[in-house]
Formats: sequence, structure tokens, C-alpha cells
Amino acid sequence: MQNVRTEMVDVQDRLTQLGLTLAALQEAVQQGYLARARLTSNHPRIFFGSSMWAETVAALRDNLRSDGWVRSNEGNYELTVNRAEDLAVVVTTGDEATGVATSNPTNKCPKGINTVDAIAVNNQLDMFGELIPDPGENLGFTTWILLIHVGEDEVRSELSLPSNISSGKIKAWKERIILPALPREDDIVEVRPPELPDIDVPIKRKA
Repeated sequence: MQNVRTEMVDVQDRLTQLGLTLAALQEAVQQGYLARARLTSNHPRIFFGSSMWAETVAALRDNLRSDGWVRSNEGNYELTVNRAEDLAVVVTTGDEATGVATSNPTNKCPKGINTVDAIAVNNQLDMFGELIPDPGENLGFTTWILLIHVGEDEVRSELSLPSNISSGKIKAWKERIILPALPREDDIVEVRPPELPDIDVPIKRKA
């Protein structure tokens, strides 16, 4: 049975246990959304999702760097990892159930072998969690997913631990940490020319 955390104190305490902060996660989500919101109808439609994902990943790495998190892209699987704690976070677009405590969300686009392998490691680590590994043995990362969904009026997100995947879609979660929703800001930004100092150009009559 999945554990769903929604109370703010519980959410913040659990994130602290994982070496994360609510501010770092929400700032990353906001930066990703703002990158998406800056696009126009002339941008390729596929770029809306990819730009938001890329900027969220970059912001997450920037925000967590001082806390010992680093980037990893082995096998083209873009992770933000804490090697000291054997933890990893991957950013994924979620469906409309994302951030809704009473629903069971999944990823919007099917995932491949990297996610399948990551979930298998999650289950393996959970199964043998009480066993003491050999010194220096690397059992792999516990991989959490930062799931993000842009709704009509808000951007919902959650940091959740997947436990089952089928046909590229995550079907179950061991734990879900619901993050506060962020309001959408779709106001058109007026672009103004820079203010330049007045320059007097002397004009002289030719002799």
C-alpha cells in the first residue's frame, strides 16, 4: 500500500530525510514552467514539453549542487544524484492525476528500459533493505521521480517512488510526496526597449 504525504510538516520532514528541500524542488518546477510559458505559437509543439523538462532538470541540478547532488547522464538517462546517500531524482511529465492525493498518477509518455531498470533496483533495495551489504558494494540508486503536470489553472507536482511499470507506464508507487501546487502565470510579458541616455549631437554648418 502506497504512503501518500500531503501535510506540509510531514512533506518537509520527509524531504529533509532525503537531503532535499521543498524550495529547491518548487523552484525547479517553476523555472521549467516559466521556460514553457515564454514560448509562442511559432515554436514547434514538441518543444513545449521538452523545454520545460530540460529547464526543470537544469534548475534542479543548480539548486541541489551545494547539498552534494550532481548530474548523471549514463546511458542518456538524465538523473540528479546524491552518491553519498545512493539517491537519484529523474524529472518526468505526469498525467492529470499528478499531485492529486486521492488519484494514482502515471507518466504521460511511455518510458524505456532505463526507467524499468531503475524501478527494478528500487524493489531489490527494498527487499534486501535490512541486510547489511558488503563494504564498498554498490547496490545502485533508489530512484525517485519528480512528476509534473500543467493543469488549466495550476502546475501540480509530486516527488514519488515508483514500484511497478508495465508497457512503459508506471502503475504503482511505494511512496508519494505531494508538493503544493503553483499557480499558472500566463500573462503576456510586454517587451520594452532599453532606456538609453539622451545624446546631443552638435550640428555645424559647413564652411
